[in-house]
Amino acid sequence: MTLTYEVLVPAYQAEDSIAEAVASALAQRPAPERVLVYSDGSTDETVQRARAAGAEVVDGVENRGVGAARQTLLEQARAPWLLVLDSDDRLLPDAARLFAEAVEEHPDAWVLGFGEVPETAAAPHSPGLDPARPVDLRSLWRRNPFVSSSTLIRREPAVRVGGFPPVRRLVDYAFWLVLAGDPDARGRLWNRSTPVTARAVHGGTITGNVVAAVAAERELLVRHAGAALAGLPGPVRGAVTRARLCVLWWRGLSRHLDYGRPASSYLPAGDVVPGGVLPGLLRLLASPSVQRTVRAAVRAARDGLPRDGGAARPPAVRTPVAASEG
Repeated sequence: MTLTYEVLVPAYQAEDSIAEAVASALAQRPAPERVLVYSDGSTDETVQRARAAGAEVVDGVENRGVGAARQTLLEQARAPWLLVLDSDDRLLPDAARLFAEAVEEHPDAWVLGFGEVPETAAAPHSPGLDPARPVDLRSLWRRNPFVSSSTLIRREPAVRVGGFPPVRRLVDYAFWLVLAGDPDARGRLWNRSTPVTARAVHGGTITGNVVAAVAAERELLVRHAGAALAGLPGPVRGAVTRARLCVLWWRGLSRHLDYGRPASSYLPAGDVVPGGVLPGLLRLLASPSVQRTVRAAVRAARDGLPRDGGAARPPAVRTPVAASEG
């Protein structure tokens, strides 16, 4: 099967990165039918630099937000497969070859997700596809595995479910949840970890505003809990939902701190998790004294304290792991 696809790039004030994003798409083999950029009311050189790099450009006159930008691109798209690439990300050299192999493996798929590497990392050398994992509404509700710039989308079902919602945060996750909830979506969403993009994730990106992202995700999870947990008894659905919101709050706190922001500027636990007992427990676990104790215990276990007269092991070498994007 020959892969026919377009790369769609929503952009706002992206003059420093747009040319590299466009060039990374046009260099793919097989090449996209076109690279289409939507400038969401940019007032810098985004439009000029995107055109100079070889993209077709739709120049929006006002800033309407990332959801509206993605929807405009979807409405303009023509190819059966689409990749929405963020304007500060870039495709790795073998991305399109991996797309084609994945489509060959799952020709009836609606969504084919892949992995990413940080923008500062070296591109992997000729990676092969790792096994694909199926994604359904319940597993997607528990954890979003899809990376926005690393996900191939079939245009027809995307249009049929209404496309991207006109929101400014977590627009992709909101879209995945609606798509996965379609009655015909069973067996059509797949994800794997093979990287296809070099992705910019830092405190200045839209994902860097953790407080707003966590608040938006809480709203999504509550809205889709009934459909995602259908078939479970009511008390079980409630318990599972509260547990999921606890995980959301805790992961958000970790990412907030990773971006160098103080815990005092993060959301109170009660704003995310309902009730009194669970928010109180989360506040206790997040207190500096408890965190210091936990970290000390983890370091002691990892470094191997002497036990029963045994010699201590040398400290282990640890590689920092980036927080996932929820």
